[in-house]
Amino acid sequence: EVALPWFWENANFEEYSLWRMDYKYNDELTMTFMTSNLIGGFFTRLEASRKYIFGAASVYGTSNDSIVRGAFLVRGQEALPAFDVAPDVESYEFTKLDPKNPEDKKFVEDMWAWDAPIQPEGKEWADGKVFK
Repeated sequence: EVALPWFWENANFEEYSLWRMDYKYNDELTMTFMTSNLIGGFFTRLEASRKYIFGAASVYGTSNDSIVRGAFLVRGQEALPAFDVAPDVESYEFTKLDPKNPEDKKFVEDMWAWDAPIQPEGKEWADGKVFK
């Protein structure tokens, strides 16, 4: 109720950009705890870019039927320079979001707040991690 409204009022979108992240190989995911570990490993490999990225990624679904999705704030207008420190970056697809678009704004809020019962592709939230 406090943090997200403050973010939208104060974020400088000339210096920072918002990105949606989708895992490309969801059909290969198995146990949800292993998928959560996949996110954790990706975040560990992003350590060199920690001062340029903030975001969260979540696992939605159940074992053998899950997806990985997230939203990130990145310094600059391109995602790849911040994320390419991770060797597995090519396993993810990044789509630039428009902070003035209400749908994109809601997507970011849903990915960051975790208090709304969203179900992407009909899948319930299973686990998530924050990169800060």
